[in-house]
Amino acid sequence: MKNKALFVLCLLLGLGGHATMAQTEPSTTAEGDTAVAETKKPRGTWTTNSTPALKVDQSNYQNWSATGISQISMLGTFDGAYRYTAEKFTWDNIVNLALGLNWQDLDGDTTKHGLARLESRRKNEDKIDITSTFSMKLKDPWNLNASANFKTQFYEGYSYKEGDTLLISNFMAPAYLTTSLGFECKKEFWNVSLSFLTGKTTFLLDERVIDNGQLYGVDTTGGCRIYAGLGSYVKFYYKKDIAKNLNLYARVEAFYDYRKPTYHDKITEQNPDNFGAWKDPDMLHASSLSRIGYTMLHDTDIDFECKLEYRFSSWLACYAALRLKYDSDFAGTWRFLGNPTSSWQLYQGAGVQIYFNWKTPKTT
Repeated sequence: MKNKALFVLCLLLGLGGHATMAQTEPSTTAEGDTAVAETKKPRGTWTTNSTPALKVDQSNYQNWSATGISQISMLGTFDGAYRYTAEKFTWDNIVNLALGLNWQDLDGDTTKHGLARLESRRKNEDKIDITSTFSMKLKDPWNLNASANFKTQFYEGYSYKEGDTLLISNFMAPAYLTTSLGFECKKEFWNVSLSFLTGKTTFLLDERVIDNGQLYGVDTTGGCRIYAGLGSYVKFYYKKDIAKNLNLYARVEAFYDYRKPTYHDKITEQNPDNFGAWKDPDMLHASSLSRIGYTMLHDTDIDFECKLEYRFSSWLACYAALRLKYDSDFAGTWRFLGNPTSSWQLYQGAGVQIYFNWKTPKTT
């Protein structure tokens, strides 16, 4: 019995050793040439960074000599960066989301317990901004890139003038899809993107917004709710720690639509009161060169954003933010620099935020 067991053990060891040799020895072809094993090329690397943040404020005034409005405000943000890096190309995906609401006591009403009755709900920030960019290396620092950007808002937006509430925006009203093919100069802290072949599509999919006169440059006659533009696009991006724990972020985008001169002609002829029509009536009969110059000066969309952030720790920071936009297709809802129908839009914010960082770099 022991001899049988010893024989089986030797047989198993012999088979195992033979199998191991079969795996490690190079295979041979029919001609007897040694086949060279293929070297497995390393795959790309995913690097992700997801940063949600929450800000909550509450104030309550009762019989307060300096007066004040009782309110509760909540602001949630999400910033995500997801990059796939390979030998000759990178794929960047950026997600910026923000939604802030506040409830105010504008009438001075109180509950039976003497607390302010918070009924008036308003937005203080609302943003959906998603960008995906594929870049292929050319000659350092230049890349060839193709990108797509989608922008809209989550929630209904109102203007408040003289006690009247007017719906002027909503989800997909407006929404912008910008696709571009061009070149990018990329450095450590900044990059510049240039594209002379950029499509910018405007969606206006809420009838109430249209009925209230906010058309965002879309010719809605005949039931049209989409405008597809084609033009040039320039973007500058900068992000760097300019001091210990102090970070500066800046972004500038500019877009000029090649279709605007002829589109203005169409809108002016069909509906002279449309905000996208020629502001200067003489332009309708001006030369093509004059109309192109006029639209380049008055209809180039500009979007500037700047944020300064100081981090006390990995989860707590204070910030100051400024955003300035020029959109010739937006009819102003308040006086900006004395102009009641200004195309400029301004947002300014500051506060303290709590961050939850999820950094998960991994290789696939």
